[in-house]
Amino acid sequence: MAQGFKSIQRNKTYTKNDTLFQRVSNLTNGEKKTLSWYRTAVKQAASTYKKDMSKFVRDERAENQDANELRRYPKQGHLMMFEYKAKMKHLPYYDRFPLVYVIKASPTEFMGANLHYMNPKKRILATKKLMEGRIDIPKPCFHKYLQNHVDGLLLDISIDEWDTAILLPTEDFVKNIGSTAFPYDKELVWEETNESYYDKIKGRRVVHSY
Repeated sequence: MAQGFKSIQRNKTYTKNDTLFQRVSNLTNGEKKTLSWYRTAVKQAASTYKKDMSKFVRDERAENQDANELRRYPKQGHLMMFEYKAKMKHLPYYDRFPLVYVIKASPTEFMGANLHYMNPKKRILATKKLMEGRIDIPKPCFHKYLQNHVDGLLLDISIDEWDTAILLPTEDFVKNIGSTAFPYDKELVWEETNESYYDKIKGRRVVHSY
């Protein structure tokens, strides 16, 4: 069973000035990689963060390093990447490696927009507006996540890396048949989102600090 970002072994060395998503991009050497490769690479890069187990947070604000952090719980206004196993009773499919902009959070659950439900071009538009302080995202992207279904820790992505993180093909859509998870085509997800693209949740971006 996967253990999320918490489980990764430290067997890579990176230069101090590289940010997490730059590391992943550099590892491709310009070659085309599979979706599973990107997911593994992001987890591997995240493993370089030391975790303060009393707070479950690694503060990475040292000079010349990025500000990504591993967290136990999400906060409103943050962009989080994590592994997830959903309850499938009412879901035709779901993303096992979501990239979620959080709009509301409690100790047991949180609500947010999984940007993977949009194609890359539309992600760029939505993220640009978020960085300008505005929420303008199609309703199909919004989902509720149960804290006890998050596998391991959550990666809180520095706003300086949002524009890079949203373009990495880490989405992992699946549908469950019985106890088996089968891949679900991301193109179909994007088509479904496009059908109601202009039915959006809009508002001012509010950020809660840790």
